[in-house]
Amino acid sequence: MKPIVHIVHHVDTEGPLYESLEETFARLNDILGEKLNIEPTRENLLKLQNGLYEGLNTEKKELIRTVVQPHLLQYKTSWSEIDEMLYRILSKKYREKFKDSYGNSWVYNWHIMDHAGFETNPRHRDLGYLNIFDHYRTILKETQSLTQDEIHWHFHPVHFNRQANICATSYENCYKELHQILCRRLIERDWFPIVNRAGLHTERPDSHWFIEQWLPFDASNQAIENDDYCSNGRWGDWKGAPVDWSIYHPDFYDWRKIGNCNRLISRVLNLKTRFRNITVYEIEKAFEKARKQKTDVYLGVTDHDFREISVEIEEFYSDLLQVHQNYQDVDFKFSKSVEAFRAVAGLTEKSLDFDCELVGNVLHIKVNEGEIFGPQPYLALKTKSGDYLHDNLDFGNFKKEYFYTFDIHTVPLDQVAIIKLAANSRSGNQKIKTIDLSHN
Repeated sequence: MKPIVHIVHHVDTEGPLYESLEETFARLNDILGEKLNIEPTRENLLKLQNGLYEGLNTEKKELIRTVVQPHLLQYKTSWSEIDEMLYRILSKKYREKFKDSYGNSWVYNWHIMDHAGFETNPRHRDLGYLNIFDHYRTILKETQSLTQDEIHWHFHPVHFNRQANICATSYENCYKELHQILCRRLIERDWFPIVNRAGLHTERPDSHWFIEQWLPFDASNQAIENDDYCSNGRWGDWKGAPVDWSIYHPDFYDWRKIGNCNRLISRVLNLKTRFRNITVYEIEKAFEKARKQKTDVYLGVTDHDFREISVEIEEFYSDLLQVHQNYQDVDFKFSKSVEAFRAVAGLTEKSLDFDCELVGNVLHIKVNEGEIFGPQPYLALKTKSGDYLHDNLDFGNFKKEYFYTFDIHTVPLDQVAIIKLAANSRSGNQKIKTIDLSHN
């Protein structure tokens, strides 16, 4: 049997994005770390894109061209523009333009975020809980894509000033928003995440430990050879993480180092952006690893839904076919993220199940099949007044038995409408249980 390079396409799914000409120039200044004395006009933008603006040295001209290349600025600014693209690229006709070694067509992994907790919105994001999630579920259902594709997790930490276009890295500063998103998805949509894609490609100790509690898979490593993009370790700094397409268990303190944590991290490079892009060389590395080690390999690529995805797929697929010509002893397969992690890590799909029941005002939870990932199932509550709450469980026999007491120290049981519990296994199996008290 031939080894397989699993091609896993991760889409950071954030909805429409608008950027004015003035803001494009302001963002350019921010990226460069200096203020350019250039008037924000369409004419000057064209000069910068073509490397024709006078008064800049060659190195700076090339850097600016990378930042303002036309493809990166052609945003999908409305749902109608995104939907036109989605109906096109989700069609059977389009998917079947791309075939893997087994005759299968293209697969998308949609990492959907909620723009929650923001107060100002200069980029015209779709703010609110479940808005983007519901929009995509509707279109995926209409296009019969729910079985071919997967929906996964993506989150942008909220900045101090709660402006939707400003980047932040702290999960600790926005645990309220995090748990509101998770509770609403679990309670209202019967959904809980299995695979993470780091917002802004960035992890820090707090996000590292949060993910380690709940999600067995993390498609976020962007380490590359000779990475000179990061300034003082800012943003997606994955220096020290594997660059050979290995998946790995991270260290407890440094998510970039190989260690003894439980989740698995895969490597994912960008499609047609300004840094850390997938290249022919990187594709060759994946196939060479599969050939030499006679093992399956996880090759992840990522992009955003607010740009034209088809352009990025087609360019990558052309490079993929070019490389594969020299590796006929290795197959490639378009894969869902969960199945790719399982295949590469050699994980068997073991069942997971637990029982839950109320005994008086105490919730009893007993794991009766398999083992949960992390220390405890995720508990989400909805009160009869419409509040969404998350809390820790009380522990009995570790990883086997849990309790939760409803009283004045938590929430009185007569105020609770819905109790939801979710847990994943190490192999990405999931179990969700519901106790509905809304009619009591």
